[in-house]
Amino acid sequence: MKKILTRAAVGVATASVVASGALFAAAPAQAAPPNLRLNGGVHCNFGLQPGQPWTAGIWNMTRWMTVTADGGTFHNVTLQEINGQHKFARTLSSTNASVPRSLTIRTVWSGCFPSSIAGYTIGAEQENLLDNFGFWMNVRQQENPSSTAAAGRAEAKAALEKAAG
Repeated sequence: MKKILTRAAVGVATASVVASGALFAAAPAQAAPPNLRLNGGVHCNFGLQPGQPWTAGIWNMTRWMTVTADGGTFHNVTLQEINGQHKFARTLSSTNASVPRSLTIRTVWSGCFPSSIAGYTIGAEQENLLDNFGFWMNVRQQENPSSTAAAGRAEAKAALEKAAG
């Protein structure tokens, strides 16, 4: 009986040591892993823009893509616009201030019409590839006429109730 109690006590002590080690040996929360992130857009500007020549016209359209190094250093980074410009950087880094953090492709056109920009980025280091491709376009956003009409009817009804009451 004494042997069984000794084994049980050793088992409980071992289990408690393992459990406390699992609780206290957990790694501290770490920052997000290094990542190359692609962002972009297409937008129209109305009016003369500071820094643009007078001959650029009143309407200007800007298309852009930017790759940014987040949380680390990346080597041999390529930014490629599909059927367009290509840019390359030997190093992009968010940790070294003497090295650029981002690389940009930017195009400005006179006039404003529907357009798009698509592209991808890749570097020598292994990282999350899910945010390395993008497609952006400028399409005029149109409000749903039924929701606008419903809002107008609700405002008219509230005004009538206020006037009657």
